[in-house]
Amino acid sequence: MEKKRNYHKEPWLAVVLSSFLAGIGQIYSGRVFRGCILLLTELAIHCLIIWSVLSPKCDILVTAGIGLFRFVFWIWNLFDAHKCARNTNPEDFESERKQGKDPWLALFLSDLIPGFGQIYIKKWLWGIVFIITAGLLLAVGLKYPLLRVGWWAVLSMFVCYHAYVSAPVQRQRSNRAILIIAIAILCSHLLIYSRHAFKAYVVEAFRIPTGAMKPTLVPGDRVLVRKSNKYVPKRGDVVVFKSPDDPDIPYVKRVAALPGETVEIKEKSLYIDGQKVRYPAFENIEHPSTDYLGIESEPYKVPENHIFLIGDNTANSWDSRFFGAIPRSDLIGKAYKIYWPLCRRGPIE
Repeated sequence: MEKKRNYHKEPWLAVVLSSFLAGIGQIYSGRVFRGCILLLTELAIHCLIIWSVLSPKCDILVTAGIGLFRFVFWIWNLFDAHKCARNTNPEDFESERKQGKDPWLALFLSDLIPGFGQIYIKKWLWGIVFIITAGLLLAVGLKYPLLRVGWWAVLSMFVCYHAYVSAPVQRQRSNRAILIIAIAILCSHLLIYSRHAFKAYVVEAFRIPTGAMKPTLVPGDRVLVRKSNKYVPKRGDVVVFKSPDDPDIPYVKRVAALPGETVEIKEKSLYIDGQKVRYPAFENIEHPSTDYLGIESEPYKVPENHIFLIGDNTANSWDSRFFGAIPRSDLIGKAYKIYWPLCRRGPIE
């Protein structure tokens, strides 16, 4: 029996491991094949979520459905990891384990909410201190989100480690893993930086504030914008760019002319290099009440590395007809999908 006890598994350590990535706790518990299947499933779900977000034609409800499935799958995976480890253990170890406060459960609770693990092991003062600290950190993070991520990662690592070592019951075999797990907790929280990187370099959401792009986009629409340094704008693309008046304010318009082309608006139509553009968004162009560039008999040549933009609601759009072409370097990305409100969801044409 003593030999068998040398191979006992900690059920709540299995849960902690599977909270990082589905299947890791099962592999730790000796269910290698089961764990590998769950791990591959987790990776496949993440790939599906990324694809559904990046695909213009994928319904946002499909994305939400995949996300919900991923959450349910993750919760089930935690229960399964606990069960796999528990079923591996001899009855005497399980009986001994249940008699005291489990240090790995304390760690898991503090990873969910800093301080809860300390409250579980009845370290009330420490628990309250960590909860208040976490609250203050969240408040500061409203203004400095990236700073919050870093400090939250360090706080989580320390609080989880403290919860484990403060537990009244510890088992020598599992003590070897605590430093590794604490570092893994730090790294997992720092991975939140990848979400900021995804927003900064891949896809970002924007809210449409005005009616300058009616009927394509209306005030209150929320759109996804794909970013890429290799993006080459094409005529007809709906793009988001930095306002010429204030770089911190994004504008959304449609690409009308490309570098080196000559723009002219006459008879309510758009002409590029003397040729009429037959595109629905550039027909029946209304003249604003004030002077603008590119009017009849006053052609406008787009400078190199610039693009000429026009809002679909031409009678009420502050665009390149007023401030001229904008540098391509001011482009934020291409708007490709409305995701909210749900009644208007779909690709942007």
